[in-house]
Amino acid sequence: MKKYVFICFLGILGTLLSSCKDDSVQCNYHSDTLDLTVMHEDWQFDEETQQFFYHFDVPEITAKVYDNGNWSIGREYNKGNKNAYQVALPMSSYKADTLSDKSVVYYTEHIDYRVGIGYVEIQLTNSDYAYFKDEKGYLINPEDMYFRLQLIY
Repeated sequence: MKKYVFICFLGILGTLLSSCKDDSVQCNYHSDTLDLTVMHEDWQFDEETQQFFYHFDVPEITAKVYDNGNWSIGREYNKGNKNAYQVALPMSSYKADTLSDKSVVYYTEHIDYRVGIGYVEIQLTNSDYAYFKDEKGYLINPEDMYFRLQLIY
């Protein structure tokens, strides 16, 4: 009898461990990792909020994922290299820029995000609204940035 119970237990355990590998069985756990890239020239500036932003269309964030899922976004450095790493958002970096008169301006760059059904928006705000212009008077956009969105639903 004990041998029969043990064999049944192993059979049930095997079924449970392999059930999500079979395409005919509906799994209750899904995950997706999406790479999101903002190129230097693609940043937009919102005059009202005084921040840079970029809007990504992300159809993977359905109403079901939005209501029942979980997500995280990290900024990726050294993308594509063996020493790549991520910093979870929101993140703050302390910066210093030298102006044309050789004076130095210190500020904090804060990167955050918002998520909605079908989209992710990355937002970059400098403390004291320290945004700089080029010699022609145009606002200088932030550098290229790489982000990774991890969805669990």
